[in-house]
Amino acid sequence: MEDSVLIAGTALMFLFGWFLMKRLDRFLDENQKRIKESSEQEQAEPCVHLVGNISPDELEETFSQFCNSHAHVEIVIYDSEQISFPDNKSDWAQ
Repeated sequence: MEDSVLIAGTALMFLFGWFLMKRLDRFLDENQKRIKESSEQEQAEPCVHLVGNISPDELEETFSQFCNSHAHVEIVIYDSEQISFPDNKSDWAQ
């Protein structure tokens, strides 16, 4: 009698542990998907550097893609032969 109670108790503990691990596995999978999705969204390039001759269509497409992937966009256009690219955002307005 004692053996059957011990076997049943042990089986119940294993069953409960299996149930908890399944739920933990599902939770971790969902978190992994969320982390992967958020990291893919954040990996967009923070800066677009256009060098040389570029067609107006390519320029428009590049700006469009950049604006779609970033919430707050400020576009700064400068001539590198006349001024150097500013290090600070506050210097851009000059």
